[in-house]
Amino acid sequence: MRKLFEIDINEDYRRAIISQYFLMVFTFLLSIVVRTHERSIIDFGFIIELSLLILIFRFYFQAQKNRNYAYWGISFLVAGYIFMNVLHYTFIDYNIFILYISFLAAIFLAINSYVMSSPLFYPRVQWWEYDYRYRGDLKTLVTQKDERFEGRLTDLRRGSGCVEVFNYVELDSDITLEVKLYEKIYIISGTVKTTRQVTPGRPIRYGIKFDLTDESTKKIYNEIVKIWDEIKKAKIRTKFSEIKK
Repeated sequence: MRKLFEIDINEDYRRAIISQYFLMVFTFLLSIVVRTHERSIIDFGFIIELSLLILIFRFYFQAQKNRNYAYWGISFLVAGYIFMNVLHYTFIDYNIFILYISFLAAIFLAINSYVMSSPLFYPRVQWWEYDYRYRGDLKTLVTQKDERFEGRLTDLRRGSGCVEVFNYVELDSDITLEVKLYEKIYIISGTVKTTRQVTPGRPIRYGIKFDLTDESTKKIYNEIVKIWDEIKKAKIRTKFSEIKK
């Protein structure tokens, strides 16, 4: 049985993994320094806290690897832990060293979250919108070698995109997208970097990286993004105007 989930270990993903390791180190260091400052490092509560952190980061790494949406829940949990320490040691019991460690942990958390929010890993999909008249995705024709098949472009940000199709496309293969907007056809090429099938029987999501060093590709990409944003805003206005009626 072919794997339904694969991920290309590219530079973006390496950066995210490295930042998560640093985040783990500074979060554990923050816990130890806080307990040392409070002179409660040998308390039973510290053992429980340390065990919880080990458990949380174990699931955190698994969620990031599998691109499970629990990743974002754990990210908010870790952010809350850091934020509480920042508030406490800023306004109640000021400690510059603890604030410095919290600041470093927050930086690596932000880097990790920013990298993983790319369409390559966590595309923005309007899963709540069942009516395709108001969906933010676009119909597209996908060309891979000698094959042509229909798909839907569901996300386009930060020089990357997400396409959903039922056909199998190999990682690192070059594909071409044809998008028709306002009676004009835009053709843009990219490389498949990630692939994932969320539910068997549903379309497979492919993360595509566009080469924006080429001026013609960059121009087409910017035009699609601009027009797409206008179309999404128009769909939202149409939807709410019909609801009012």
